[in-house]
Amino acid sequence: MKRFLLFLVLLFGPAENVASGPIPDASGDRATATPYLQRINIIDGTDGRDSLLTLGPVLGLSPAEIDRVRKVIGFVGCLSPSPSLGSGTLYLTNRQILTVRHILFEPSGRQRSKCFFWNQARERIKIDLLLDPANTRFGAIQQKYSANHDYAIVRLATPLIGVEPFPIDENVPVRSGDNLIVVTAHPVGLARQVDKEIPVVQGCTIRRAPISTSITNFYRSDCDATGQSSGAVHLSRIGGQLVLRGITITTGPWRDERFHGAPYDEKAGSVTTALGVDAAILEAGLELSGSGR
Repeated sequence: MKRFLLFLVLLFGPAENVASGPIPDASGDRATATPYLQRINIIDGTDGRDSLLTLGPVLGLSPAEIDRVRKVIGFVGCLSPSPSLGSGTLYLTNRQILTVRHILFEPSGRQRSKCFFWNQARERIKIDLLLDPANTRFGAIQQKYSANHDYAIVRLATPLIGVEPFPIDENVPVRSGDNLIVVTAHPVGLARQVDKEIPVVQGCTIRRAPISTSITNFYRSDCDATGQSSGAVHLSRIGGQLVLRGITITTGPWRDERFHGAPYDEKAGSVTTALGVDAAILEAGLELSGSGR
């Protein structure tokens, strides 16, 4: 009962310290770790996010694609020793989840427990995450941690039956100007009222895709991000199908009103950064799934 009540607080109550993460050094091409602070950023005017059911058709999503989004993408959270909540998605198989590392770890480096994935389908399904070393692949140990390593691939206790994750297209690299559909389970601080059982979406754009010097790839976008946006899922349409492109890891400062609606500006911090789902992340996911190459 206590665990259920704690989740209700996470989902419906204040979230001042939930799912915060490392902030990138926007002056260069490499994201680096800085203190854990919750961040929020509305870029280029007003908040462009809304309910999947409202905005999804405007963004070109069919009813079947909307239904798939609700099944494949959802909440990732932990209850102990401190609560955290963000988003995640099935990755490569129906038995493993991709999300950000900092949801599953405290700022001290202590691993959280009692973690779960909870989708937002019409009939919602909640599945525990297996957090032992045999069932996880994390970006880095704490001493070497940076935003470039802010990913986690974790097995579900049981497969999510009857659904398939969105595919990955390694043959089409991420490029500046690519259109994105970003799906967040339910961030705080939305300008619009959205039912918390419905995912939140936005259409936005990749503004820069630098050449990474790390084991992972990343890109900068003008996508809006608020508290609990960590792990938000980035989709693009390639060859007619929706393809998984990245996950939100960091954004700019939020308590400074100058950033609310400010134009896209990396050096000023009016930017959101995502990790690509290829390179080291793909290798880790394939290895965990038993289909490594």
